[in-house]
Amino acid sequence: MDPALVLILLLHPIAALLVIREFILQRDWRKKSLELKGQERASESRRHEIEGERLFRLVIAVIGLAFLARLVSASLSGEDLGYDDLMPGHFHGWGGLLGLLLMTYLWVLGRRASSRKAAGESFSRTKDLHGRLSDVMMVLIIIHAFLGFLYLLQLIGNL
Repeated sequence: MDPALVLILLLHPIAALLVIREFILQRDWRKKSLELKGQERASESRRHEIEGERLFRLVIAVIGLAFLARLVSASLSGEDLGYDDLMPGHFHGWGGLLGLLLMTYLWVLGRRASSRKAAGESFSRTKDLHGRLSDVMMVLIIIHAFLGFLYLLQLIGNL
C-alpha cells in the first residue's frame, strides 16, 4: 500500500468532513434567528450570508478535489485515464453531483431571500423553502458521507 496514494485518497474525505462541519454550523442560524433581535440579529444575518457564500465555494472545491484525487491516484498507479473514468461509477459519486445541484439551489434561494428582504418584498416563503431544503440536505449529507466511507474502505482494500 503506497502511503502517498492513501494520503491522496484521504484528502477529499477529510476536506468533506470540514465542509460538513461548516454546513452544520451554518444551520445554527435557524435557532439564532429566533432568539436574536435588533442590530445583533442583523449582524448575525449578514454573517450567515457571507458564510453561505463561502460554504458554496468550499463545496465546489471539495468536489473538485475528489476529481483531482482520482486523476492523481490514477497517475500514480500508472492507469490511463479517459473521460469515462472521471464519470462517477458509484452512487457516492453521483450523489456528490446531485448534492452540488441541491447546494446550488440552496445558495440561489438564500440569495433570493436576501435580495427580497433588502428590497422590502415578502421573503418568508423563500426563506422557509431555503430552511427546509437545508434540512433535507442534512439528511442526504449524512447518507452521502456514510456511502463515501464505505467507498473509501473499498478503495483502500483494493490497493
